[in-house]
Amino acid sequence: MKYLLVIFFALSIFSSVPLLAQTLINDRIISQIEAGEAVLLNARWNDANKIYESMRNENKNNPVGYLYLAGAIQSKMIASEENLESERFFALLDSTILLSEKILPNCSTKDSALCYLFLGHQNAYRAVWEARFGSNLSAISYGFKARNMYDKGVEIDSTLIDICFGLGSYHYWKTVKAGILTWTGILKNDREKGIDEINRAIDSSLFSKNAARSSMIWIYINEKEYDRAIILAREMHLKYPNGNFFLWPQAEAYFKQKKYSEAIKIYDTILVRLKDEPGNYYNIIEVVYYLYQSYFKNNQKDKSREMLIYFDTIKDSFPKQTRRKQRRNISFLSRKN
Repeated sequence: MKYLLVIFFALSIFSSVPLLAQTLINDRIISQIEAGEAVLLNARWNDANKIYESMRNENKNNPVGYLYLAGAIQSKMIASEENLESERFFALLDSTILLSEKILPNCSTKDSALCYLFLGHQNAYRAVWEARFGSNLSAISYGFKARNMYDKGVEIDSTLIDICFGLGSYHYWKTVKAGILTWTGILKNDREKGIDEINRAIDSSLFSKNAARSSMIWIYINEKEYDRAIILAREMHLKYPNGNFFLWPQAEAYFKQKKYSEAIKIYDTILVRLKDEPGNYYNIIEVVYYLYQSYFKNNQKDKSREMLIYFDTIKDSFPKQTRRKQRRNISFLSRKN
């Protein structure tokens, strides 16, 4: 779920751009962006696809519809931990590249910066896909490419504040993942720079506030600022109560605080929702693992045993790929059973 922050990059592409100063957006597109964001964060995948499909069909020569539709597809892939519609996903990203590059030679400064933002986003999407379903080396490569496109956008128009969200996410997580390479000076430590950039997007952007806040929730957790993560995640969940996007970080933050009773409430809510649509069972295994741990650590041994019994009833339904990805948790629960 940590990667979910990247799927909202496309929702933030128009911040701080005066509407009359460029041509890639209009009031109709903006209303579709906002409507699509609302249903997406409420996990209404089909509705999001319809909105972004309509936006694309109405603006066939504009990269924005293709990018948003790809983002909606990736959102479902990441939420379900399953590689769905990847062929269509990459075709939409390819179209984003072609249309952006076609526009770039003859467009305004504002549109030029937006095109580089589109190009950065589509590279970020590819990086996320590679991290989840492909090669880590490819993910790193696409991450660098995304950063390069964002840098070009900033050079052209530094008032496009939403680029700060893309750059901030890159700078922070690059530093975190680099580990010892930043300590030795091989890579620059841009942790604080990344946080500052994301905060700037939260404070000053017009269309990326939700995306930046979503990113900041996971940064708070990584920084062990659990109370701040919980407050922000709870606030976002109140706005978008039908999705699980903001339940996961609440549960994780409570668990890491050793507030197991609170963690149990959130994880149990997620499990009830997942039982209706188990998919490939990846997320159900994740929840059962943490519910078992929470009950056990909370001295609710009967409840922890119930989790093992439930796990035993569903384990034969796990697809092969899920068994491979969740082998650690499956092995743990199997040994306890």
